[in-house]
Order: sequence, then C-alpha cells, then structure tokens
Amino acid sequence: MAKNGNQTNHTANTKKKKVNKDLVIRARVTAEERELFEKKAEERGFSTVSEMIRSLIADTDDSGNTTE
Repeated sequence: MAKNGNQTNHTANTKKKKVNKDLVIRARVTAEERELFEKKAEERGFSTVSEMIRSLIADTDDSGNTTE
C-alpha cells in the first residue's frame, strides 16, 4: 500500500512513555479476597493485580503524570 500524508509510522509510535508512579492506594482485604484478586488478574492476562487495576482507568488516563 502506498503511503500518503495522512498515514503515520506505527513503529515510531510504539515507544512507551515513562510514567511517574509515586502515589500508592492501599486497600485492606482478607486473604481470600487477595487470592481472588490475583486469580482474576491472571485469568484476564495481567501479570499483577496493580496492572489489572490500572487497566480499569486506562480509557480515562488524562492525569498528566507522563514524562518522556
């Protein structure tokens, strides 16, 4: 397919931005709840519970905490 002025180079856009993660949200859970969080994260393809929780707000990520 021929390139035109409206197409972008997807290879150049795949570089991940470094995100400042200096804040922590803590929640008290039972051992059973923790196991359930970990099980659900794994079932959904996430490597950590934190990654799964971050995905819940990914569509509204306009926090401005990104740096290059």
